[in-house]
Amino acid sequence: MKEYTLFFLLVLAMFLWGSSWASSKILISYTSADIVTLWRFFFVFIGSIFLAFIFKIKLRIDRHIFKWVLLAGIFNSLYVLLLFTALNYGASGRGGVIVNTMIPIFSYLFFIFHVKLIKKEKIELKKSEIFGLCLGLISGLFLFDISKFNELFGPFNMLFLCCALIWSGGTILTYKTNSTNALSVNFHVNLISFLIFSPLLFKVQSYEIFSYDFKFWLAMFTLAFLSTIIGTSIYYYGVHKLGSKKANSFVLITPISALLISFIVLNEVPSTSTIIGCFFAILAIYFINIFSKKIKH
Repeated sequence: MKEYTLFFLLVLAMFLWGSSWASSKILISYTSADIVTLWRFFFVFIGSIFLAFIFKIKLRIDRHIFKWVLLAGIFNSLYVLLLFTALNYGASGRGGVIVNTMIPIFSYLFFIFHVKLIKKEKIELKKSEIFGLCLGLISGLFLFDISKFNELFGPFNMLFLCCALIWSGGTILTYKTNSTNALSVNFHVNLISFLIFSPLLFKVQSYEIFSYDFKFWLAMFTLAFLSTIIGTSIYYYGVHKLGSKKANSFVLITPISALLISFIVLNEVPSTSTIIGCFFAILAIYFINIFSKKIKH
């Protein structure tokens, strides 16, 4: 595959990820967060089996990494449930910006914590990384809109903040499995998440989704298949072909695409503070994860 074709596919993948926020907002308007979570994991599980068959991916994982996969599955299930719950309290585009920009920043802070306090190793922060962390703090002030103090600790901000923290913790767990095919790990993580919610299959309300209209099923198809399965597969393929530095630079597109698609599909007009916060957060991610690696090499 030519490089520019892969670049195009990675941009497409980031827009598929961005579309998941508008799709999730549509789904949660039909039924409760736990039921949407159940079926989201079910369809991702089924789609992953189909993908593994097409690309002949071995789904078996080594026994020594199972505990990390199990923990990642628990984190994943909690993340998705909180995400759907949080969407009941505000705009999907803003939520997408908060989560997608805070995750890399929190992941970096967790990395520093792990190296300094657990491994007891010295770590020297580059000036670009310190600058990026300062920009991340500024972005948070705008994204969480501190001018509205009464909403600062409201359910919308707190739930999405928890989502970013949980996902960041989950990335540390999945990093422990980096010796195994990423798509195979992703399959088992989603299988465990589905099993956690599988008792809901005994609830009559869980089957009401089969009476919903085309709009619901289009949103579910976009979320489960296009965003989670296809988008993630393209991303992992990009990491394999281009390396993590180049591939991760495309992740900067995701918060912008979340805002844009939510505006087009749901007519959500982002506030000035959200746009400014998004800008500073993207700069923060760039200086922490991309620029610092460029000057290192």
